[in-house]
Amino acid sequence: MQVPTPSRPSSVSAHSRAYTPGPTSPAVPGLASNGQVRITYTLAQSLQSSPHAAVITESLRSKLHPLRNLHWRPTAGTLPGSSIRTIQYLDAELVSLDLGPSTARLSTAEGFGGEAGRSQIPGTVLGKPFINLWLGMCDDADTYKNVIRRQLKDWVASVTTQSKRDQEWLIVLVNVTSPGQDDEGGFYLGEARQLNYTTGGAEDPAAWTDLIAKIKDAIITTLDGRVAERMDDVRRTEAQRAVPGWNFCTFFVLKESIAESFEGMTLLDAALVQYSELEASFYQVLKEKNLSWFGKLGGTSPGDDAAPLLSVTKKPYRDLIMSNAISVFDFRCYLLARQCLLLAKMGAVADVALKAARFISSFARTLRENENSLSEPFLESWIYSCSLNVVDECDAWILGASGQESISDAKDVSYNAAKHELLELARAQLDKIGIRAGHLPRVAPFTTSLPDQPPKSRPTSASFDPHAAASDLNDADYKRLSRAGVTNATLLQAIDSSEAFDELYKQLVGRVIETCVASGRTRHRGAVPDAKLVFSDLPTQYIEQHWPVLESYTRIQDLETSKDGEGHSTEEWIHRAMALLRADLAVPEDLRSKELTARTQQLFEELLKRADGLSSDVTVNEFSPLVLRLVGDIARLDGTRDGSGLAVSVTNTLPITISLEYLKLTVVGPDGVQLLFEHWPTQLPSGDSMLMLLCPNPVLGLFTTAQHEYKISRLLFVEKAPETLDRSNLERKSLSEARAVIRIPDDERAVKVGMMMPRHVVLGDPRVLFQIHTGRNTLKTGTLTVSSQGGQIKFVLESAKVLGHDAITATFKPDRIAVENLPVDQVIVFSVPYVGAPRNDELEVTIEFEYTTAAQTEVVRVVKTKCRAYIGLPLIVNINDKFRNKKLFTNVVIHSANQELVRVAGVALKNTSDHGKLAVKACKRAPVSVVVRPTRPAPFLFQIESSDPNKPPVGETLQLIIVYRSLHEDIFKIVEHAVDLITTNGSNPRIRKQQRETIEATLLNETSWIDMLELIRLSDSSLDIETWAKQLVEKAPVKLDLASVIEAIEDLRRLDMESPLDTKDEDSSWRTVTMPFDVPLMNIINRVQITPKLATGSQTYAGQPVDVALTISSLFHWSGLGPESEKSCMMRYDMACETDSGWLVCGPKRGEYIAMDGAEHTTQLTLLPLRHGTLSLPIVSVEPIENFEGGGRPTCETWQADRAKKMTVLPRNAKSTFVVAMPVPVI
Repeated sequence: MQVPTPSRPSSVSAHSRAYTPGPTSPAVPGLASNGQVRITYTLAQSLQSSPHAAVITESLRSKLHPLRNLHWRPTAGTLPGSSIRTIQYLDAELVSLDLGPSTARLSTAEGFGGEAGRSQIPGTVLGKPFINLWLGMCDDADTYKNVIRRQLKDWVASVTTQSKRDQEWLIVLVNVTSPGQDDEGGFYLGEARQLNYTTGGAEDPAAWTDLIAKIKDAIITTLDGRVAERMDDVRRTEAQRAVPGWNFCTFFVLKESIAESFEGMTLLDAALVQYSELEASFYQVLKEKNLSWFGKLGGTSPGDDAAPLLSVTKKPYRDLIMSNAISVFDFRCYLLARQCLLLAKMGAVADVALKAARFISSFARTLRENENSLSEPFLESWIYSCSLNVVDECDAWILGASGQESISDAKDVSYNAAKHELLELARAQLDKIGIRAGHLPRVAPFTTSLPDQPPKSRPTSASFDPHAAASDLNDADYKRLSRAGVTNATLLQAIDSSEAFDELYKQLVGRVIETCVASGRTRHRGAVPDAKLVFSDLPTQYIEQHWPVLESYTRIQDLETSKDGEGHSTEEWIHRAMALLRADLAVPEDLRSKELTARTQQLFEELLKRADGLSSDVTVNEFSPLVLRLVGDIARLDGTRDGSGLAVSVTNTLPITISLEYLKLTVVGPDGVQLLFEHWPTQLPSGDSMLMLLCPNPVLGLFTTAQHEYKISRLLFVEKAPETLDRSNLERKSLSEARAVIRIPDDERAVKVGMMMPRHVVLGDPRVLFQIHTGRNTLKTGTLTVSSQGGQIKFVLESAKVLGHDAITATFKPDRIAVENLPVDQVIVFSVPYVGAPRNDELEVTIEFEYTTAAQTEVVRVVKTKCRAYIGLPLIVNINDKFRNKKLFTNVVIHSANQELVRVAGVALKNTSDHGKLAVKACKRAPVSVVVRPTRPAPFLFQIESSDPNKPPVGETLQLIIVYRSLHEDIFKIVEHAVDLITTNGSNPRIRKQQRETIEATLLNETSWIDMLELIRLSDSSLDIETWAKQLVEKAPVKLDLASVIEAIEDLRRLDMESPLDTKDEDSSWRTVTMPFDVPLMNIINRVQITPKLATGSQTYAGQPVDVALTISSLFHWSGLGPESEKSCMMRYDMACETDSGWLVCGPKRGEYIAMDGAEHTTQLTLLPLRHGTLSLPIVSVEPIENFEGGGRPTCETWQADRAKKMTVLPRNAKSTFVVAMPVPVI
C-alpha cells in the first residue's frame, strides 16, 4: 500500500500562541505524556531466520525516535486559526505484532483485540497503532508466488479488520547486500517500499529516506482521520445538549480526549484551545444553573485547603467525572491544573502565574458567597496554600529549564509581576490570620487586607467574627473556630506560635519585596516628576467612584508637586488648583471642616492673585463655582424698549464674595438662531443671588440653553449644557445638569423685518419685497443684509428701490442696504431684484437687520429671522392663436394652479410702444370678476390686426396683464373672526395659526358655500345682504361671525366697482402679473372654400354627382417679410374623403400649385354622395412641399371658410320588379 505524500508548502503560518517543542523542553511533573505514536511491525519468516533481523529492527527503531518536521493540514473545521500545523518532533514506538507470547504484545484495551475487547471510556487517538509494517525478504519471483504472497494476504487481512480501519499499513521489502555488492539482481514488488540494507561498514542514511517519508505521511493521514472522527463525535454530542439525558461529564471526557491527543502529538496550543472551550461550556452550564451532573460545591474533603492546586493526581479526577460524583470545587481545580500545565509545557510560566492568581481570587469569592459550610479560616488557608503552591511550582519549572530557550520567563518582568500578585494574596491571608490569632494589631496597614463588608454568616457560631481581634486567645471554643477546616501544618504552627508566625510573615514579606523589585516596582524618594505623574492619575479613580474626600487629598498632593519654579507654567498650576477646588466643594456639608473651608478660601484667593498676573484669559471648562438655575421658563418683555430679560438664580458655592465682570447665557432657537443674555459687573456674595440677564434683540419663539460663561479676574469659566433636554423642575436643576427650554413672547411694538412677494409681478424682472417696521423705536441707523439658503439666489441690493417713501434716506450697496433716521411706526418696503431660480418655487431667505435707536445709540440690536415665500403664480395661462386673413384671434385661457381658487378681475393685452403697428381689441365681458377653479377656467378673447392694413406686421411684443385676487384674501376677515370665536386673544400664536389654516381650508373646500357667496356678491344692490348673510352663516361648515360675513360681502362688492387695471400701488387690493406676449407670425395663410354648382332651388339625391369648385386663397400678410416681398412657394393640397364621410370625390382631389401673396387657385371637382342625410363638406389640407427661395421651410396655417356648411342629400325613390320562380307542388 502506498501512502500519499502530503503537500508541503514553502512556509508554514504559526498560530498566535503557537508552541514549537524541542528535545530540551522542560519536563513538567504531574502531567505525563499519553505515550508515543505506536507503529506495529511483522517480520516475515524469511527475515526472522535472517541474522540481520535484530539489527534491522533496532536500526528502524532508532530512526523513529524521534521523527521530525511532520506537516499536518487538518480537515476543514478541525482546528481553527491555522491551515497547516508543523510537528517539529514526535517519538514513535516500534511494537511487534507477533501473535505469539511477547512482552511487547499489544493489549486488547489498546484496540488490538477486536470490537469485543475495546474499552468504552474514550481514550486518546494515540492509544492504537498508527501504522502496521510488514518486513520481509524475497529473492525471486517463485519464492514470492509460493510463500511470500500467502503470508502477505494473511497479514493484510489481520491489519484491515473493522477495529483497525483507521490504521495505515505498509509493506517493506528488505534487500540485504554486502559492501561492494551490486543489488541489481534483487526482487522488486510494485506495491512495497524497498529497503536496501548493507551489512557491515557504516550505515547509509539515504537508504531510510524514502521509508521514513512514507511513515510520516501515514502518521499524518491516520491522525487527521482520527481527529476528524473524534471532532464529529464531540459536535454530535454537543448538538444533543437540549435532549433529556445529556451528560456534561461524558461530554467533558470525550472532548478532553482530543486535548490529550493533541498534547501527545506535541500540539500544545491546540490542546489548550480544547480546554478553553470546555471552560466556556462549563460557564454556560453554570449560567443555566444546570449542575445536576456535579456533586455539591465541594471543598469539604480533608486536606482540600492545603492540597497542591496544580496537581492532577491528588484525586482520582477521571473516575469522579465518569461517575458524575465530582464537585464543582474539584472540577474547577482540575480544569485549571490542566490548562496551567499545558502553559508550562509551552514555556509560558508567567501566564500560568497570572491565570492562577485570577482563578484563586475569583473562585474564593464564589466559595465565600455560595457555600456556607466552608469557614473563613478554611478559605484563607486555601488561598494561602494555593498561592504559594503555584509560586513554588513555577519556580521549579523555571529552575528545571535553566539555560533553555523554551523558557523565556526566567527574568521576565511579567512573570515577577504575576508572582508578586500571588505572594500578595498569601500575605493578605496572613494579615487576617495574624489579627485573628492576636499576632498582629488591628491597625493599618494590616487592616487593609480585611474586607469592607462583614463575611457571610457561617454555621459555626453566631458570635464568632473571623476578622475581629481575639478577646480571649485561651478560649477553647475560639481556638476551635479560628482554625476550623485548616489542615496546613505551617499555618497551624503559625497560629499556635507567635515566633513561628513572625518568621513565616517575614519570609513571605521578603519574597514580596523581591518580586516587587524584580517586576520594576521600585520606590523613589524626592523624585517629584515621577510623583507628579502618579498623583495626576490617582484622582481620576476617585472621580469615577464619587469619593470626594480621597480625591481632595490626592489633589492636594498633586498640587504640591506642581509649584512654580519646577518647570510648570502658571496656567498648568491654575488648572490643577481648579481641580482641587472642585474636589473640595464636592465634599458634603457634614464632612466639611473649618480647616477645609479656610483652605478653600485661601486657595481661591491664590488663584485670583496668580490669574491677575497673566496677559490673557485662562479658559476653565472642567469646573464652575457658580451654579445657575432658571427662575421661570418665560422671558420678560421690557415694554419700553426692544429686547427681553431672563431671571436666573445664581448660587456662589465659594465661602467668599466674588467680583463678577460679566455673565453671559447663550440660548439656541429654531434654524440655528442664537441669543445672548448678559449681565455686567456685579458682586456675588456666598450663597444664592438673583440676577436679571438682558438680551436687546427682539425675537420670539422657543429656545434651549446651550452654554453660559462668566469671567472672574483672568479666569473665564465656560460651561456647556448637556445634550439631554429636561422641561421639568427647572428651578431645581442647574443649567449644567440639563438643557432648559424658555419661551420668549412676541413683542408687537418691537422692530420687525419680513419678506413678501410683490403684488405686481412682471415676468422677466423677478423681484421680492423686504419690509422693515420700526414699531415703538426711532431708528438712528440700520443695516439690512440678505442671504439665501445654499447660495442659489443672488439678491441685487444695489438695484433695490424704496416703494412709497421718497423722503427715506437709504444707501444701496452690493452686500447691504443702509437706512438712517426712521420715525416711529414707519413701514419701509424695499423692492429688490434677484437672480436665480429657487428649488420648488420656494424662496428661503435669512434676513438680518442690525440697528441702533435714538434712545440707546450705544446698544446695537440685531433682528435675524428666516423667511419663506412661494414665488410661483396661482395661475396657469394657455394661449390659443387663430389666423383669419389679416386678423389674429388670441384666446387667453386662465386656469387656477395648485387647487387654489382665484378671482380674475380682468385681462388686458396692450402695446407698450407708442410706435406700435398693431391694434388690439378685446372681446367685451360683463364688468364683474370671474372665479377660476381648477375645473372651470376663464377664457378671454382678443383680436389683433395691423393699424395700417397695407402694412403687414413684422413681429412685435405686447404685454399681457392679468388682474387677480386669491379667495384666501376675500375670506380673510371671515376666518379671523371665526378664530376669535374659538380662541382667546392671549392664545399661543402658533395655535391661532393652526386654527386659521384649518378654518380657511374647510371653507374653501365647501363648494356650495363658495357658490352662495359668489351669488350674493353678484346680486344687485336691492338684495337684502343681511338676510342672505344669515343663510351663508347657517350653511357654513364652521361657526362664523355674522358681522364679519356682511363686512366681507360689502368689501367684495366694492372691489368689483374699482378699476384694478389703473393701479400699481403695493397697497392695492388686487394683484397683477405682467408677462410678455410675442405676436406670432405665419408665413402662409391659406383660405379654402368649396362652392357647389347647383341651380337655385335644386335638390340633391343620393348617388347624384355634384360639381364643385375648390378655391384656395394664399396670404403672406403675417409672414413678416414686408410688403415688397414677392416670394412664392410650391404647395400641395389634399381633399380628405373618408368612407364614413359619405362622399366620393371624382377628379384631382390631390394636386400642387404655386402660392403667391393674394393669389387664388381654383380646381373643378365632382362629389358623389354615397348616402342620404346632412353631410359636411370634405376637409381640405394644404402644406408646402418646398422651401422659400433662399430661405427655410415656410410655416403654414389653413382654415376652411365653409367648414360649418352642410348639404342635405335626399334619398332616391325607385321601384324594382323581381320575378320569383315558385315550386309546383306534387299531388
